[in-house]
Amino acid sequence: MRLRAVVPALALAGALVATVGASARPQATSIQIRTVLNAAQEVPAPTGAVANAGGTFSATVTKSDTGASVAWQLSFTGLTGDAIAAHIHTGAIGSPGPVVLALCGPCSSPANSTGTVPQAVVDAIQAGTAYVNVHTVTNKGGEIRGQLATTATVATRLTSRQEVPKPKGNVKRATGSFTATIAKLGEGGTVAWRLRFSRLTGRAIAAHIHIGRVGRAGPVAVALCGPCRNGQRGTADLTPATLAALQAGRGYVNIHTPRNPGGEIRGQIRAVPLTVS
Repeated sequence: MRLRAVVPALALAGALVATVGASARPQATSIQIRTVLNAAQEVPAPTGAVANAGGTFSATVTKSDTGASVAWQLSFTGLTGDAIAAHIHTGAIGSPGPVVLALCGPCSSPANSTGTVPQAVVDAIQAGTAYVNVHTVTNKGGEIRGQLATTATVATRLTSRQEVPKPKGNVKRATGSFTATIAKLGEGGTVAWRLRFSRLTGRAIAAHIHIGRVGRAGPVAVALCGPCRNGQRGTADLTPATLAALQAGRGYVNIHTPRNPGGEIRGQIRAVPLTVS
């Protein structure tokens, strides 16, 4: 499964919104997990008319001394019959695994409840080796499945005062905003983003996510757009190195113009909480 398929659902809802700040990995006591379920991810492959079967799952995982509590929501549609059960399993992408939390059985859509899982399951979720599936009479082993990703939504304001080196021209009123939902699945991830800006000295010729601490310039990690329009949206893959930098608060967004090709406005991205302490 390509993680990019998870992004549209992730972008619908935010979690853990943050603004400009910090340089250390956040000591989160809870994280958000989400996934999109479909028949293509299920192993072994389900039988019957499952082309339109699908669903979504989201949960808040809150750390405890021995593991974590899970408050979850599940919805589904287009199944071949009644949902006889739904579970969280441990297992890598493309592999079946044991049940670690029974969600419901039988299940109706939408469904929600709470449960607890041990530390080993928390570790599996954060490593991308846990999934949710829904079982039917036709497909007792599972009809739809989705690998769990940890997610967080971040936001930052872009100004000329944050840009390094200092931009040229009348940039005092130049401003912008960047919002993004970041999803981590295993070592890699994705970002679903939106960029707004106004009062630049000229057209926005490019925008990027860079790696760099507050007050320092750094290399491009993700090309967002070029040229860019106000209100533009997009998605991009994130490397393990970029994810690690974003979790540590060492990422920023800036917008480039012809007058300031090195960057006219910039916003530091606060440390992204994707793991529980």
